[in-house]
Amino acid sequence: FAHAHAVLTLPSHASILTGEYPHRHGLRENSGYRLPGGARTIATLLKQAGYATAAFVAAFPVHSRFGLNAGFDVYDDRFGDGFGPTDLAMPERPASTVVPLAREWIAGRSTGTTESGQDAGPWFAWVHVFDPHAPYQPPPPFDTQYAGKPYYGEVAATDAALAPLLDEVRNS
Repeated sequence: FAHAHAVLTLPSHASILTGEYPHRHGLRENSGYRLPGGARTIATLLKQAGYATAAFVAAFPVHSRFGLNAGFDVYDDRFGDGFGPTDLAMPERPASTVVPLAREWIAGRSTGTTESGQDAGPWFAWVHVFDPHAPYQPPPPFDTQYAGKPYYGEVAATDAALAPLLDEVRNS
């Protein structure tokens, strides 16, 4: 059983990362707010404890411009910034794009050394996916498998994209 402290992505994820309620961290909507500089997040605490930290995020509400990147060595939010004049959907990228980026970074930590040859040490990765949001347009084969229930198709596609990452982490 899980409970979100906000129904919007940005304030909810700020609560996840800071451990604070929205009235404490101050983020109340998906835009127009920014986590204050120097905010204490799980990433800042783990960074201070010697962890390598990375985030791989899928959609605009958790873009680095909102301050959720505090404490992350890597904050990969390359999903595009722009809204067109007739766009109703926000910029996002599918789990099938985000998860391989996270897996690559994690694999670099699992080898025991970083790119510069240093001991990799402990690590923390935040992997954010956004697929099960409107408009519901699941990729093949989930588009036909769940033709009458496209939301279910997006959930199934997300599960399929996350499975290799979860298997690797469980087996490491």
